[in-house]
Amino acid sequence: MKKSLIALAAMAAVAGSAQAQSSVTIYGIADMAVQAGNRGAGSGTKYALDSGEQGGSRLGFKGTEDLGSGLKAIFALEAGIYMDSGASQGGLTFGRQSWVGLQGDFGTVKMGRQYTPQFYFFDAVDPFDLGFTSGVAGGSTSTGGVFGFLSASSWRVNNSVSYQSNDMSGFSTMALYGFGEVAGNTSANRSVGINGQYAAGPLYVGAVYYKQNDAASNGLKSVLLGATYDFGVAKGAFGYSKDTTDNNTLDQKGYMLGVTVPVTAADNILATAARLQNNLASGANNSTQLAVGFTHSLSKRTNLYGSYSRVRNDANINGGGLAVANGATASLANVGIHHAF
Repeated sequence: MKKSLIALAAMAAVAGSAQAQSSVTIYGIADMAVQAGNRGAGSGTKYALDSGEQGGSRLGFKGTEDLGSGLKAIFALEAGIYMDSGASQGGLTFGRQSWVGLQGDFGTVKMGRQYTPQFYFFDAVDPFDLGFTSGVAGGSTSTGGVFGFLSASSWRVNNSVSYQSNDMSGFSTMALYGFGEVAGNTSANRSVGINGQYAAGPLYVGAVYYKQNDAASNGLKSVLLGATYDFGVAKGAFGYSKDTTDNNTLDQKGYMLGVTVPVTAADNILATAARLQNNLASGANNSTQLAVGFTHSLSKRTNLYGSYSRVRNDANINGGGLAVANGATASLANVGIHHAF
């Protein structure tokens, strides 16, 4: 009997130790909004209930295991969910993230479907945090805030390996390689990218280079530069984007100015002005997006929001593909609730 009790106590101690060294967290976001959108050119206004306007609705699982000597095994599985219909994002089970990796004093290595280097840049520079402003009622989803309007580059990529450095006195970098997985052609569908970021006190500065090839090895190249500075009474933001393709089907550049104003401890006003230029057209080649938003926090995890954005296109451009055609003007208004768990 005594030996049995000792054995049970030992097993409990081992189990407790193992549990303390590893963890799995369930998390998510539930976000819904009533919206009114018009894609211009007589298309009419559409009223709809849409999911994920401030931030994509999702359900995720992430975990770590302590391997000793500062080394950890990490993973994430994150499913995008359309709250208005219950459908999965893009028809994928874990369409937002699905990766496994190692983390230690050397930095972090991940393998799988994951965010690209430009995502972290977008998230840091865009006052709307990649939400609110560019969704179109009648379109499939929101298209990613002001940078969904300015840049054609992707946020996520399949079949990829990435390296993220640890913080080095405010500086960090991320590099990514995405396998095209085409036999006999290593450049088809391949993705490569790198960013550099510096954050210290109120200042953030970032830069990105990213190239994503299609099946014919024609590459979309994106160069991004941006900065933010928190003055206390307001946080200012600036962004620049340049997108080109190897086969000269796209050549565009864009600029963004933005501001976040904390009105009270619970309330923020957001605003951006962005201009996109189609360099393949000799005239009437500008698209302008203006956006304003408001958030009101009910708690640390729940807030209400509202936003309005308008895109006006010249005759030879359709910025972000948001209007029905070149030369049309698109607009979108949202009122919603965002809850994180």
